[in-house]
Amino acid sequence: MVPPIPHQRDAMLREQRSFAVEDLTVDTELLESARQAGYTTKVLFISTEDPNLNVGRILVWMSRGGQAVPLGTIPESYDEAMKSLPEARRHAYDLLVYDNTPNGRGHRLVARFIAGELVKTTNTPPTWLKDVFGRELLGEAKQQEKSSPGR
Repeated sequence: MVPPIPHQRDAMLREQRSFAVEDLTVDTELLESARQAGYTTKVLFISTEDPNLNVGRILVWMSRGGQAVPLGTIPESYDEAMKSLPEARRHAYDLLVYDNTPNGRGHRLVARFIAGELVKTTNTPPTWLKDVFGRELLGEAKQQEKSSPGR
């Protein structure tokens, strides 16, 4: 895992080495630089339905000895991440979107885009995903209904 530090990322790109970056928002400049350098880019976007849920989980994490996080920054970071999701779709070759709302059950794949095209979605997309990609998800759901055999 490479921290989102520009000089380290640039070195990896120059050396044509595979790497991963973890960040709160999607760095579209990095995705574009990687694409131009010949990389196939993949973004795994994991979110929950509400930033307050994230605050609660971080409080639990901190109570168990996890690194302290300024709680006041979480709602703003959440909003920035949601705003970066449509851009990630335009810049990443493969975008996998996961919902991590249910506590203790792990994340579930709710949408996948390849080269900007929606290729997979769940039958029950979370509200936050519909808020970002609403019309397209509804269109995909209707298409899936038409293609499934009648009862």
